[in-house]
Amino acid sequence: MEIQEIRYFLALAETLNFTRAAERCNVSQPALTRAIQHLEDKLGGPLVHRERGNTHLTELGRIMQPHFQQVAQQMEEARKRARSFAKLDKTRLTVGLMCTIGPHRLVELFSAFRESYAGVEIYMKDASADLLEDLLTKGGNRYRAVLPAGGAG
Repeated sequence: MEIQEIRYFLALAETLNFTRAAERCNVSQPALTRAIQHLEDKLGGPLVHRERGNTHLTELGRIMQPHFQQVAQQMEEARKRARSFAKLDKTRLTVGLMCTIGPHRLVELFSAFRESYAGVEIYMKDASADLLEDLLTKGGNRYRAVLPAGGAG
């Protein structure tokens, strides 16, 4: 199933009119009709009774509608989450430091970064090179120390 087919079906289910659903989705009415037909083929039955002036959902259409609404909501949430990530909102940055680098030397750097990217949570891990490499290889965030809002911790 294609997300566009699901969107088109939801518009049709809401309007119960192919022309208005097509307008709402900014597609031609034949394109919307073809998409609904493809969706019906994939599901193995009609979703809509097509009667002149009396378009309505079939039992299969009524069963599928809440599932399709859930899919559409999850897709919108995924889009929002991706946009947020791209803008560095509510993102985590984990920084590994070795004891040979004095963390106090980085306070100004992280403070300036934090001012520019307030939505980024900064985590610092002081460890040996071997442990940091192991954590990086495994993608682990097991050991974290959060940098407080006011500066270095």
